[in-house]
Amino acid sequence: DTAGVEILAHPKFAENHFIYVAYWKPTPADPQIRTAVLLRARYEGGSTLQDVQAIFEAATLSDGPSAARLLFGRDGKLYLAIGAPGFNERAGSASDAQRPGSYLGKILRLNDDGTVPKDNPFVGRREYKPEIFALGIRNAIGLTVHPETGEIWETENGPQGGDEVNIIRSGLNYGWPVITYGRAYTSDPEGKRSGLPPPTVQPPTSMEGMVEPVTYYKPSIAIAGVIFYTGDKFPLWKGNLIAGGLAGMQLTRIQFNRQGLETRREAMLTELRQRIRDVRQGPDGLIYATTD
Repeated sequence: DTAGVEILAHPKFAENHFIYVAYWKPTPADPQIRTAVLLRARYEGGSTLQDVQAIFEAATLSDGPSAARLLFGRDGKLYLAIGAPGFNERAGSASDAQRPGSYLGKILRLNDDGTVPKDNPFVGRREYKPEIFALGIRNAIGLTVHPETGEIWETENGPQGGDEVNIIRSGLNYGWPVITYGRAYTSDPEGKRSGLPPPTVQPPTSMEGMVEPVTYYKPSIAIAGVIFYTGDKFPLWKGNLIAGGLAGMQLTRIQFNRQGLETRREAMLTELRQRIRDVRQGPDGLIYATTD
């Protein structure tokens, strides 16, 4: 599943030639059960990579088509998002997102060599994996840095409804699967796959100690890769969040006011009828999108 592969260049690529690849490695006993792996390598040109090393591997397993997203923050740290949509009981489930001893359903924070930063929020807490930066994540499909605040924003697929846009902050719990604006799929009437109540019952959307999204989509568009636009080709869009939509077959644009509240939402490129998986701003100020 291409949602589960990410390639990222180091911020100092011109000096060190490092690139990173996150993917889901099949286990020998069952190729359908996988573990998230992060590779670091040097690219010196040509068709091969040099010094390929696995610098992180999750010890927890998943059998769902989860994302594995990468981002370098303003702090120089590497953020790795690992999903926990939850599909059946052979491997990881949705409830892993709330388990501090599981890597599933988490945003991890790493040094660029894969080691644990000493200032991570759960370092020294025995029950927590020290790499964890935030938890309660269903399936992070996009990560980006806000151009003004430097905070990490995330787009997250909900189940049936409940796609989210979140600001990811240190040590916070984003609620999945305890709170959500989505519902169990109709093919999952007892909630065994999603961990949710039956589709006729709306789960709680808020709970003390858990963070609600900045905004959400209901019905889902299967929100995907995301940027904040900072160029000059579309001056009215400066500061707007622009993301792909898979099931929604669109490029979605959200405008916020000075208080960070959503003031407008627009679905663009719907006439193409294409699943848009990722979006980037080029150095020319234009917007580039990839389709399925």
